[in-house]
Amino acid sequence: MSTPLQSRVGFVIRSARAEEFSQIGEITLRGFGHGKEPGYEPTAERRRLLLDVAARAESGDVLVAEDEGGRLIGTASLLRPGSAVTRQSDGEEAELRLLATLPGERGRGVGTALVLEALQRAREWGTPALVLDTGPDNDSQNIYARLGFTRVVERETQLASRGGFLVVFRHQFTQESGQ
Repeated sequence: MSTPLQSRVGFVIRSARAEEFSQIGEITLRGFGHGKEPGYEPTAERRRLLLDVAARAESGDVLVAEDEGGRLIGTASLLRPGSAVTRQSDGEEAELRLLATLPGERGRGVGTALVLEALQRAREWGTPALVLDTGPDNDSQNIYARLGFTRVVERETQLASRGGFLVVFRHQFTQESGQ
């Protein structure tokens, strides 16, 4: 089992606790820009997804970034293969969804640290890969490319909320000989 990842920039990555789920839902909403731009509010269905942290926790592991003062500043949901909340997994891959960092905390490496922890945990689960999707203009694409994800264009069939198609990335875990 993974232990919390201590960052060199003042935060820890760990699994969420049930009493934090409401707060994590709000971080997810804010991290995706809802409430920031007039008229950019999620549909009722999307809002339910963003706020239903318990369902994501039941389907895998909800990760959080906690700063030195104990404040949650980011989150990501790591989902087991075949869970009801995945949308890009082929049924064998783990999936990362809803990576979100509070706007004032961006640029500190929170998103990268959350993805690195998700990669480690997905490997520990024994999955062959970790897959995710993101908006076509999302800056997080730089993180994924830097961490060894490759784009899977043939899976890019789902419309993004702001136009275009969701961009799909996959990180294949290297299988050592004999495994």
